[in-house]
Amino acid sequence: MENRYMNYLPDTVSELQEFQRLSEIEGMVLEETAAAKEELIDNQWILTARRSGLLRLAKIMGFLGAEILETEAMRKEILYRWNSRSPYTYFHLQDWLDGCLGAGNYLSDLQKEQYFLHLVLELNVKEKKDFLEKHLRKIIPANLVLEVDLNTNTYGKLNVMTHGQMNQLGWTHGQILLEDLTPYRK
Repeated sequence: MENRYMNYLPDTVSELQEFQRLSEIEGMVLEETAAAKEELIDNQWILTARRSGLLRLAKIMGFLGAEILETEAMRKEILYRWNSRSPYTYFHLQDWLDGCLGAGNYLSDLQKEQYFLHLVLELNVKEKKDFLEKHLRKIIPANLVLEVDLNTNTYGKLNVMTHGQMNQLGWTHGQILLEDLTPYRK
């Protein structure tokens, strides 16, 4: 590592032992200052922020529980909270939901005549349900009725398989094997 302090001294002074010792001390201080400056610059932007900068942004935004997330997950959460704005159209809302939940992790139904917005979330994003209800209430029009549900009926995804095929694959219903449920089917 280059000693920055020695670069500022003339050659005649840099040969003295006192200035060499001083350059060691000042060099460490200058290196620490440069590292702090680099971290400060990185933490100004969400995309380059380090964990400490993301935690600071989360605290400013009132995002509780951010410290338990990994750094990249926290960055993603902060980004879609930061970019949320009142959607001008239904398509802007869908774009925001795609960023927040991921495309294909929700179904949305807007009934314009009844002023009703119905969202059905997939189970893999169920932890975001409370946040969505609170946050969407802030950004959608006040006269729009909002309902957020979870898709607990996943039969539509399994209907391509018969019970016999699921039994052969060893699928269970909770902890009960499908073959044990056979007597209960009519």
